[in-house]
Amino acid sequence: MCGLCGLIGEQQDWTDSLRTDLPRRRERLRKIKMLNHITAPYRLSITDFQGVNYLIQTPTGKQSIANGLDQLWNEIHQLTGQKIDVLDPRLLSHLEAL
Repeated sequence: MCGLCGLIGEQQDWTDSLRTDLPRRRERLRKIKMLNHITAPYRLSITDFQGVNYLIQTPTGKQSIANGLDQLWNEIHQLTGQKIDVLDPRLLSHLEAL
């Protein structure tokens, strides 16, 4: 896909809320906040990019844009060389402390 189409088109994800009482932007920011909690032990930062993509940044300045959660996890693997393991004791203890 060309760069422009990637910025315009938003990929629907199964985790998207079915609730219609929350504005879409607020729901997206809530999701990004949760993603930052999950990726904090890996020293990653995730921000919104153009309201449809995720910007992933490492502490060393590497960055990548992902469209949707499936691509987000793949981009994290490409940037860091490691996959986020949801059963990692370090991650679980971090999330339990929240």
